[in-house]
Amino acid sequence: MQPSAILKTSAHTPVMEVLKQLAETRTAEIIAWMDARRMESGAPFYSSVDVRHAGYKIAPVDTNLFPAGFNQLSAAACARAATRIKARLTRYGEMKRILLIPENHTRNTGYIDNLTALIGILRDAGCEVELGSLAATDAPIEVVNSKGETLREMPLMRDGSLLKTASAFCPQLIVLNNDLTSGLPELLRGVAQPIVPRPSLGWHRRRKSIYFEAYEKLAREFAIAFGLDPWLLSTEQHKCGRVNFSERQGLECVAMGVEKVLHKIRAHYARYGITDEPYVYVKSDSGTYGMGIMTVKSGDEVMEVNKKARNKMSVIKEGVQSTEVIIQEGVPTIDVVEGAPAEPMLYLVDGHAVGGAYRVNDARDAQNNLNATGMRFVGMCDEGEAGKVAMPECKFGALGLIAELASLAAQREEYGESYSI
Repeated sequence: MQPSAILKTSAHTPVMEVLKQLAETRTAEIIAWMDARRMESGAPFYSSVDVRHAGYKIAPVDTNLFPAGFNQLSAAACARAATRIKARLTRYGEMKRILLIPENHTRNTGYIDNLTALIGILRDAGCEVELGSLAATDAPIEVVNSKGETLREMPLMRDGSLLKTASAFCPQLIVLNNDLTSGLPELLRGVAQPIVPRPSLGWHRRRKSIYFEAYEKLAREFAIAFGLDPWLLSTEQHKCGRVNFSERQGLECVAMGVEKVLHKIRAHYARYGITDEPYVYVKSDSGTYGMGIMTVKSGDEVMEVNKKARNKMSVIKEGVQSTEVIIQEGVPTIDVVEGAPAEPMLYLVDGHAVGGAYRVNDARDAQNNLNATGMRFVGMCDEGEAGKVAMPECKFGALGLIAELASLAAQREEYGESYSI
C-alpha cells in the first residue's frame, strides 16, 4: 500500500498533528494495542529514549536500558515514576529492599544528581535503598551531589549465591544503573536475587542493529494497525561488522552502506516532496554517551575521514574498541529550545512514559548528534505543569507514544549463540 493511500501527508504535514488526531480519535484502541504488547513481551524496568522530530517524521534514535538523567525530570514526572515502580514491584511480591548499582564514574556531579533523584523515586515507591559499587573494594566510596549532599556507595560481597553490601544489607531486588560496557563482572554471575534490567542487556552484548530491527518490526505493526506509513515513525539503517577505523579496515563496507541508506532515504523524500539533503549517522553498534558517532552525506566522506576522526570512531566508553557500526538515517531536528537545536529525551518505567527533558546543544546544528560536548538539559513541558520550555503546546503525548513503542521493542531483541555470555 502506498503512503498516499495510508495517510494523506507531505513535507508540510506535521507528523505531530497526525499523531495528535490519531490519539484523540482512537485513544482506547491505542491503549489496548499497547497493553496487549506489554502483556505479550513484558516491558523494561526503566528506560530512556532519544527522539528526533523532523516535522514530517518522528523516530527514536537511541534507547537506553540503564538510563541516567532522572534529575532532569519534573516533580510530577518523578511522582509518576514512583507510582509505576510501586505497581511493578507489587507484581514481584513484597520487594522492599533495593540495591542500586551505579556506574563506576561516580565523580561526575550530574550523574550523582541522577542517583539522588533515582533513590528518591525508589523511596517514594516505598523501598529501602542502598547503593553498592562495583568499583568499591575495602571501603565505601563517598560522592557529593550538586547540593552538597553525600552519597555512600558500599562495597559488594557474595554470600554464596546472595549478593550483599559490606554493611550486611541483603537486597530482595538489584537495580542496575550501570550499562556494563566493559563486560559482566564475575560478582554478578549466578546471583540468586533478581536483577533488573537483565545483565545480558548490557552494552558488552547488546547491539543497536538488533534493537532497531526489532523496533522497525514493532513500528510497522503499529503503523499498519492505525493507518500510518511506518517510515514516519522509524529510520532506515544498515550494519557493517569487522571494522577498524584506526587501521582503515572495513571502510569500504561502511561507505557502501552509507550509499545504500542514502538511496533509500532519497526514495522516501521523493514520495513526500521533501527537498532536504539526506544524511546518515555512522555510529558504534554498541555503547552510549554519544561516543563513536559521525555525520556524513556520502560514502566518499567515509573513505576520506581524517586520522583524528577515525581514532574517535575506534573507541567507545571505558576504552572499549568499536569493531561494528550501523549506518542510520539522519533525522534533522526542528525542535529549538532557548535558540538552540534540541531533541526530546523521554523517560519510561515499566514501558510507560512518565516524563522527559530536552537535550540542547548550542555548538551543534539541526543535523548533528547533540549528545556531545556543549550539551545541556532543559526540563520538558509536563502534563498539568508549565514546564521550563516555552512551547506553543505540550507534545508529551505524541512523544510518549513513540517512546513507549521504542521501549517495548527492547523486549523483542533476539540474539543468537554468537551473542551469548
